[in-house]
This record gives sequence, C-alpha cells and structure tokens, in this order.
Amino acid sequence: MLNDLRIACRNLGRNPGVALAAALTLALGIGANVAVFSVLSAVLLGSVGAADADRVIVVSERRSASGGSDLPVSGHEFEAWREQTRALDRIAITHTAGLNFTGRGEPELVKALRVSADYYAILGLRAAHGRVPDSDEAAAARVAVLSDHFWRRRFGGLVGVIGQTILLDDEAFTVIGVAEPLPPSLEPDLWLAIDVAAEALAVGRHNLGALARLAPGATQEQAQAELDVISARLEAERPGDNTGHRAYATPLRKAVVGEFERPLLILAAAVAFVLLIACANVTNLLLARNAARRREMAVRVALGASRWRLVRLLLIESLALSVLGGIAGLLVAAWTLAGATRLTAVRIPMLETARLDTPALLAAVLISMLAGVVAGLLPALRSARSSSRMLREIAGTRDRRGRRVHSTLIAAEVALTLTLLVGTGLLVNSFVRLTRVDAGFRSRGVLVVPIDLPGTRYADAIRRHTFLQELLRELRDVPGVTSAGAVSHLPLGGADNWMRFSLEGRPSPAPGQEPNAPFRVATAGYFETMGIPLRRGRVFTDRDARRALPLVRWYPQQPYPAAFDEPQPEPVAVISETAAREFWPGEDPVGKRFRVLFSPDITVIGVVGDVRHNALSLPAYPQVYLSHNQEPWNSFSVVLRAEAGAAVATAVRERIRALDAALPITMREMDGVRGESIGRPRFFMLLIGLFGAVALGLAVIGIFGVVSYLVGERMRELGVRVALGAQRGEILRLIVAQEMLPIAVGLVVGTAAALLLTQSLRTLLYDVEPTDPLTFLAVAALLVAAALAACVVPARRAARLDPVRVLRDP
Repeated sequence: MLNDLRIACRNLGRNPGVALAAALTLALGIGANVAVFSVLSAVLLGSVGAADADRVIVVSERRSASGGSDLPVSGHEFEAWREQTRALDRIAITHTAGLNFTGRGEPELVKALRVSADYYAILGLRAAHGRVPDSDEAAAARVAVLSDHFWRRRFGGLVGVIGQTILLDDEAFTVIGVAEPLPPSLEPDLWLAIDVAAEALAVGRHNLGALARLAPGATQEQAQAELDVISARLEAERPGDNTGHRAYATPLRKAVVGEFERPLLILAAAVAFVLLIACANVTNLLLARNAARRREMAVRVALGASRWRLVRLLLIESLALSVLGGIAGLLVAAWTLAGATRLTAVRIPMLETARLDTPALLAAVLISMLAGVVAGLLPALRSARSSSRMLREIAGTRDRRGRRVHSTLIAAEVALTLTLLVGTGLLVNSFVRLTRVDAGFRSRGVLVVPIDLPGTRYADAIRRHTFLQELLRELRDVPGVTSAGAVSHLPLGGADNWMRFSLEGRPSPAPGQEPNAPFRVATAGYFETMGIPLRRGRVFTDRDARRALPLVRWYPQQPYPAAFDEPQPEPVAVISETAAREFWPGEDPVGKRFRVLFSPDITVIGVVGDVRHNALSLPAYPQVYLSHNQEPWNSFSVVLRAEAGAAVATAVRERIRALDAALPITMREMDGVRGESIGRPRFFMLLIGLFGAVALGLAVIGIFGVVSYLVGERMRELGVRVALGAQRGEILRLIVAQEMLPIAVGLVVGTAAALLLTQSLRTLLYDVEPTDPLTFLAVAALLVAAALAACVVPARRAARLDPVRVLRDP
C-alpha cells in the first residue's frame, strides 16, 4: 500500500494540471457538504439549552376559531395543568418583556424572560457564577440572573457584579447569578421572576409560554391525553375564555428548530447533488487520463500484475486526489460557514454555533474518502482490463464502450444539474414574487423608533398619553420630517394582540364564537406616515379625545378613574377592509358599533387599506385600530417619514433625550424591517442559488472537457472526412449533434426527477407551483445554451484542423 501511494504521488506530480483540476473540483463539492453538515449538526443536533432535552416539552395552544397554532397560554390554564396532571413532573410559565436597562452607561432596551420557579429545574439551567433562584426568591420577584453574553457585553465579565443592584424600568433588582453559556440565539439578556398568582387571576389573557418536564416513566402521548381532558374541562367551566382552545405538547427540540428542519434537509440534498456532479467531472477526467496510460497498464498486466492490483493502484491515486480536495474543501467550508453565520438577521436557532469542530473534520474525512471511491472506482475498473483487450486498443481499435461511459456520465451530470437548478429557479421566482407583494404600506423613507415607557414613571394612562403627544409634537418639528405617528404593533414586527368583541344589533353568539381580530393602538398621523390608504370615513385626529381614557377593561368590576367621570368624546375605531367585509358584509361599517370585553360602545369612524402585519406570504387578517388617545399603551413604535437625504437621526435622538434622558433609543428603517421579515426565504434562496451556480459551472466545465477529449480521440477520423471533401460546417454540425444527444437524454431524465423532487419545496414557495412550467423551460433553456457553448468551442477547433498534418502525425 505504501509503495502504491508513492507511485500514485509520483504520477500525480507528473500531471500537476490534472491533479489540480480534479482536487479543486472535489474541493467545491466536499467543502459545501462539510459546511452544510456543520449547520445541520449545530441546528438539528446541537444543544437546545436543556439537560435531557428529550424529556422537556413546550405546551401551547391551538384555537379552532382562528385556526392558529403554537399560540400562548393563560395563567389559569397553567394552574389547572399544575394541579391536575400526573404525566408532567414540573411545569413553568414564561413571559418575554422588553425592559429599560439604565444606570450603567448608555440606556438599553433588554430582553428579559420572566419565569416561574420550576423553570430552572426543567431546563437543568445552572449558574456559572453565583446561583439561580429558589422557589422563595422566585416569589419575591426582585432578583435577576444574567445571561453569559449579556454579562460579558455590559459588565465585562466581572464576577463582582454578583450581589449588585441593577435598574430595570427604574426598579431595583439584585443580581444573584450568571447562567451557564447558552447559544446566544436561545437565551434572553436576563431572567426575572414572574408573579404566578397575578397571572392565574388574569382570566382570558393568553400571553404566556409554558415549559414542562415529563414525569419519570411518562410519555408525551400520556401527557397529551391528560392535556386534552383538562382542555375539555376548562372549556366547559369557562366557555367565554376557553371555547375552542386545545393545549398540545411539542418536544422542545421540535419547538425550537422544527420549522427549519425541512429547509435544511433540502439544502443538504442540494449540496449532495453538487458533490455527485463534482464526482462525475472527476470520473470523466480520470477516464481520459487513464486512457492515455493504456500502454502502461498493458505492460503491467504483461509483467503479471493482477486486475485487483491495478484497481488498487488507481483507487489510491483517486483517493490521494480526494485527500487534496478535502484539505482545500475545509477552506471552502470555513468560508461558507463564515458567510452563513454572518446572516444573523435570519434568526435560525443555534446557527451561530456552527463551526469546523471534531465531528465536522471527521465528516470531511469520510466525505473525501467516499468521493475518492465514487469518482475513481469506474476509471479503475475500466483501466484494469485484460491485457489482450488493452493491446487491441493500443493497436487502434476504437473504444466504443468508453464513449458510451462518457456520454452516460454527461447525461447524469446534466440531469443532476437540471434538478438542482429547477429547485433554485423555483425559490428565486418565489422570492421575487414575495418582494413584489403589496404589503399595504409604503416602507421607503420611514424611520422606526421603538419606545418602551417604564411602568414606574408612566404608571397611569394620562402620563403615557401626555408623553407621546409631546414627543410627536417635537418630532414633527424636526427639519426633514414630513409626518409622524405611532402604533402599538408595527407591521411585520412579529407581534399581535387578538381579542374577541361583540357587534351592536347582532344576536349574542355562543361563548367562544364571538368575532375575533387583532387590535392595534394608533395615533393621529400614523396612517399618513405609513402610507396606508383611507378607503372610507376618516382616521384618528387629536380631537378624538381631550385626555387619555382606559377604553378596554379586562374585568367588569374594574372602575374608571374618577378623573374620567366628566363626559368624554365618543370612543372610536378604524378598521381594515377585510374587517369591514367579514364583520359587516354588504353594509357600510362607518357608524357601526362594537364592544371589547367590558368597554363602552366603540364607533367605527373609518376604513383603511389592508396591511400584511404578520408576514408578506400570509393574507391580510381583519384588523381593528383603537385611538392611542383613548387606549394609551406604554410600548409602541414611533414612525417618521423623512425627506430623502435628510439627516434626522441626530435631531430625533436629541428631542427624545430632552423629554426623557433615561429612555433607550434605537432606530431602524422600515425597509430593513420588511427585509428582515423575508430573511429566511432569502437565506435559503441565496445558499441554494450559490450551490446551483456552482453545479452549473461544474457541468459546463465537465461537458467542455469531455467533448474536447472525445474530439481529440477522433482527430484522425475527422481529418479523413475533411480530406474526402467534408466542409467545416458539416464537421461542426456532426460533432455538435452527436455530443448534444446525451445532453438531451439528461434533460429528459432531469425533468422527470425534478417533477418528483420539487414537491418537497411546496411549503417554501410563495405563489409558485413546484411544477411551474416557465421555471422548467427557463432552466432547460439555460442548460441547453450552456451545453451548446461547451460543445461548440471544441467542435469549431476540430472544424478548422489541417487534414494533412493530422494524417501525417502518428
């Protein structure tokens, strides 16, 4: 074996061009596969932040009325599960909140996860420094555990922070620990305690997450059966709150990465195709190279070399090439991973942990060895034939079987390339259509400033209302700002606030069957700033209320403050076109009234265009807007429309600082928000598109190389044809027609394969069918043009040959 390895290295050194071409070709395929293996290992197999994660489940809701799934749960449901289930050993609730972190440098809006006492035990989350809360401290709700990345970023990794006090929304919390490092995409900035008793009393508010650990010996099926029984019981006991609500359990890993599993597996299949195409190229290259060594092989056979001996020698040569390709492939993999992990806006869980670790290196070795065998086995077997056949070939007999092998490999290469390019074309077509969707608003030129008012300083509605009115007044005076407004839930921001309501003059529906829609709170100027068109009636103005009014009451016994006893303007709302069609079909909704929970009657004053709030790929839901003057929120997004080129950021920051210096200030462009909403399809389109381009390039190079080799083998025959009077055009047409035949076969086979395999892309496509004929035709035309160009170049060279010179050469 060592002797064969020395011979293989010596032979490769004699043909450095062939060795380099083969190694680089394999490097592309091997590198892509190693990179995707690293991503799959990190995302689908990596730690999801829990010890014994297979025993941890996420409990969420499905609601028959809206058809939604993976929805938040309520505190009273949590209490029922905790008291009535045996299959769940522990259960905890969570609630994500944005809090203002102040007192240490620049104010910052941090992501805080409020959790109940069992949360840490369920996940097995421990402290790297200090400790995590026990049940008594969790009830106190004034202790904090910092995440590792937040601790290092804001406190410089100083252990001395343990025991110190930090300010969150102007409230003091004592830091008692720093958690073990988790993947940054899975951890908040810090953990706080949640008031379980208060959440249990908030009947009807479904805004919590829930985690549970299965009891010893219990299965997920048993837990689901118990949750079904409890859901039915709650529906009977609380029809107004739980009608149509069903709790269901999902394994933690599936809940975290389930939506990315299919796209990543499709990506893995795509890079496997690239590797097969690279192997086909190298196989053709080795076939051509070994054909030039027929005399050497014949001599070895004549001297007594066995068939296995020759196969082993040639396989070692191909394995040596694959090792070189694997080494270069690691560089390709590192470059690919660096590019992929920088796309953090895609928010693929644990993508940032993908790296070339030990499993990835072992995968690189295995893929390299496999590629070497796949690419080199056929050339080795064909070269290690009987000596008599070799001698006949040396004597001048044409190797027709070899031509068929080359043609078959080209057909397979074209079929693989077409299948991959069709998938790429479908994703590109889908993405282009997604970017052209009318979202219902104009994002260009809009600046977004999220504001979160601390509850301590803005506890009542009047303060919240007054602050926002003053802020909008100041911002509208900024040079370059043409309009300004604010909204509680920014379009494409990923948040919703669904509520049931009753319509005036309609029969009372059964509990749980009332109309249901997401509610948003907006100010005067919001619709104009966002470019949302007014269809009927009017939008909000500052005259809709003289002062803030807590319009929506959660409980009937909740009184209005005494300050609001005096007469107030009529509560008003603006609805979307879809809401008008769904709730008042065939009627003019302007002037109609409805009631939310225990609010007074609310009058519809206008109808605006539909907005795709949740995703560009989803149809617009019915939407209801309440006036911020009458329902002031403490969390909202200010939107500003500024003139092109106007430098407003600095002035906006100064105006906000003048009103409240402790507020964190971040700014984004609405175009960026829209771009982030389609980050996942863009990510997969770019990656598969990149691999599709690589596959196309490899296919063109492979076709060009094989045609050049086959034309070179036929030079004497072509010289005779020219000598007998064949014209250059005839020679050109003859070669192109013969070499395009296997390409046509590959197109037919690839089209059939693509029709079957692209069905797996259906869930990733928007407004495009997996069998879209235009995409298939465009890809086929692209491949035919590329293949034709690869055939014409060597064919033209052959058509210009000098017959005297060809026939004179031996």
